[in-house]
Amino acid sequence: MINRVVVFMIQESEMLRIKLFNCQKQEARIVDMEEYVVGAVAASMPPEFPREALKAQAICCRTLAAKRARIFGGSGCRRQQEFDVCSDPDHCQGFLDEDERQKIWHSCYEEYTEKIRQAVDETRGMVLVYNDNPIEAVFHPACGGYTEDSENVWGNRVSYLRRVECIYCKDSPYWKTTRTFSIRELKKRLGINFDDHQVDKIEIPGLIHKISSTAAGRIKSVKIGDMLFDGDEVRNLLNLPSTRFAWKVSSVSFQVMGMGHGLGMCQYGARGMALLGFPVDEILKFYFTGAEIRTLEKPTSSKPLKGKIIVLDPGHGGDSGSTGPMGLSEGYVNLEIARVLADCLEQEGATAYLTRDKNEFKSLAERVRFSNDVKPDITISIHQNIFSDDKMGGTETFYYPGDAEGKRLAEHIQKNLVLALMLRDLGAKEADLYVLRETNNPSVMINVAFLSNPEEERLLSEPDFRQKAAAAIIEGILSYYQD
Repeated sequence: MINRVVVFMIQESEMLRIKLFNCQKQEARIVDMEEYVVGAVAASMPPEFPREALKAQAICCRTLAAKRARIFGGSGCRRQQEFDVCSDPDHCQGFLDEDERQKIWHSCYEEYTEKIRQAVDETRGMVLVYNDNPIEAVFHPACGGYTEDSENVWGNRVSYLRRVECIYCKDSPYWKTTRTFSIRELKKRLGINFDDHQVDKIEIPGLIHKISSTAAGRIKSVKIGDMLFDGDEVRNLLNLPSTRFAWKVSSVSFQVMGMGHGLGMCQYGARGMALLGFPVDEILKFYFTGAEIRTLEKPTSSKPLKGKIIVLDPGHGGDSGSTGPMGLSEGYVNLEIARVLADCLEQEGATAYLTRDKNEFKSLAERVRFSNDVKPDITISIHQNIFSDDKMGGTETFYYPGDAEGKRLAEHIQKNLVLALMLRDLGAKEADLYVLRETNNPSVMINVAFLSNPEEERLLSEPDFRQKAAAAIIEGILSYYQD
């Protein structure tokens, strides 16, 4: 199966409007999608940029709105919960209405508005999707040579946000900048202690040492003085443009390449590609791997799982699985729940894949490889708990430490399982488990019940209970996508 990022056209069978909260004016607005994109592009990219770059920006802005719009099954703005998006660029994305554009652009207002409107009109309805769903089409001013892998910024891997080498932003004002701080100012800003000395090494014991960087050359963590910082902390505390920096010590000079988080489209890179004659689709293919154009049916809020791809992992299976006191096989129970779950997902418009479709052994590596090859939106691993104390019972759901989306998914599923099954709530919690660690998408592992507990083993043997568990998991997935 080939998975790819796709650019598709929103069908215009009905007018699509966005509920916008304007943070600057503290007012609510309902805006036509295309008019919204004009304001979003105006706030996001210099209007002097070439047309193909502005078209790429228009597609990204429209995609981010579609990703959050409730008509597409999006979560809406989590800060302003009654709205699809807000105009805070650090939360949703920026937006400039006509009055604001006139104040900023003055005599160039007509020229710039026409230029942006043309870019929006030429890309009308186009959005970026992955597995038929709108993506987080993020962007930043300049990457400084490399864009970044999502896990190094967000903490979880996103298949369409992969590092690429970008030479197209070399003529940007952010390609290489220098910020210099006196030793006293550095101590004050970072709140650290060290012995003053002037050296020219990269690692300076007592000052700058224990440096960890990503493959793209951005600082992941660094010890400055007596404190360990991650790259984003240093960037924010010192007001640096990005985390792709080096330094010289006299004072301390930080040599910074690029500006912004480094994820997705490099805007000055898009400008550079446009000036070299690259069309919009090739610009987007470069930053969001495998882009193409096609027309798809517009999803609705009543079917938030439509087009989603979900992998269900019913554990090892075969003779290697555990059994309860009465001989009930974990591998059999897991598979039965997964089969019911798969049928329910298909009814909701999702595509479900099982890592095994019969009670045979599949290793951890095989199951993880299957999931990563399918490239799903989420992975659900289904298990039963075994404990030496046969009185121990309950339901629990695990997510990998630092996987923010996995955590949110686990919390939704756990809540619905506890409500439906009426078993002890053992919580949604972190776990460094192989399946969670090695899958390249948000994933959770569910222990539905304790197979070692005779009463819970009896419940697991009943088809109605297994169906109830599957229905609860579905409700959890639905609420995850609607939250």
